[in-house]
Amino acid sequence: MNFTVPNDNLEKKQCSLALIKCVDFRFRESDQEFVEKGLGYKDFDLYAWPGSAKDVLKNNGFKLSFIEKIVAVSKNLHGIKKILLLWNWDSQAYGGSQNFKSAQEEEDKYKQDLLAIKEILAKELPDDLEIIMAYSKSVPQALEYVVLE
Repeated sequence: MNFTVPNDNLEKKQCSLALIKCVDFRFRESDQEFVEKGLGYKDFDLYAWPGSAKDVLKNNGFKLSFIEKIVAVSKNLHGIKKILLLWNWDSQAYGGSQNFKSAQEEEDKYKQDLLAIKEILAKELPDDLEIIMAYSKSVPQALEYVVLE
């Protein structure tokens, strides 16, 4: 079977953002809409795996590989200026929302880990890369995205 898809981006060599997110299919479309419409980035490198960048906290070799790929591909080849660490609500890397006593506890844990990962990565990544942190949270019939300052 052959399937042809138009692609106007093949000539582009640069983008300004690398998005690091979880593979969870439930958030794919809304995450993309947040990045494109909420933050204004149409073109970005996408890194997706279970738990997003949470494994940076484990000091198990993941951090080094993660940093090497971001620098070699996204920074050196595509010229990114920013990295977005994006967490999703009900993350199974944390045991899901049911693993927290309240929505506030879940939100606080995401904020705590995002800040810790940012601090770790800021020491290892080139100084000219800005790290942005955000997470989604469940609101009636939708997801709300929160960008941390």
